[in-house]
Amino acid sequence: MRDRGIEPHTAAHFLMKLMFCMFSEDIGLLPPTLFTNLLKTGMSDSVFLTSQLLVLFQAMTTGGYFGVHKIMHFNGGLFADADVIELHFNEIDTLALVNDFDWANVEPSTFGTLFERTLDPAKRSQIGAHYTSREDIETLLEPVMMTPLRREWEDVRAKC
Repeated sequence: MRDRGIEPHTAAHFLMKLMFCMFSEDIGLLPPTLFTNLLKTGMSDSVFLTSQLLVLFQAMTTGGYFGVHKIMHFNGGLFADADVIELHFNEIDTLALVNDFDWANVEPSTFGTLFERTLDPAKRSQIGAHYTSREDIETLLEPVMMTPLRREWEDVRAKC
C-alpha cells in the first residue's frame, strides 16, 4: 500500500479493520468462516471483495445484516467509517495467508494499542483516546470491585 501511495493513516486504519475481522471470526463475534470465505472469493475478484468489505464494515458500524448473517454493532470507533481500500491480488493473497493464523489467541488489548497508534496524535488527545493496559485496569478494579464482590460471594456461600 505504501508503494501505491496510499496515505499511511488511511492504510493503517483499514488494516486494523481487517485484523479485527480475523480476530472476530476466530473468537465467534463474526459468523464462522464468513471473513475467510469472503477472502477466498476475493482472491479471484478484487472488485467484489472491495464491495463486500464495504457492506460488512457498514454492518459492523451499526449492526445489521451481511447477506443472511446478522452482524453485531462493533462500537469503539474502529468501524466509525466503512472506508475500504481496493486490494491488489498479491495483497489479498498475503491477507489470506495471515488469516490462516489463530487470531483468537491475540490479546485484545493489542488491538487497542494498535488502534490508538493509527489515530492522528492531535485528534487522539482531543477525543481522549489513550490506551490503558490490562494491568492498569486490573490495578484499579481489583480493590474497588473484585475484592468486595469476592467477600460478598463468600458470605453467600457460607449461608448455603
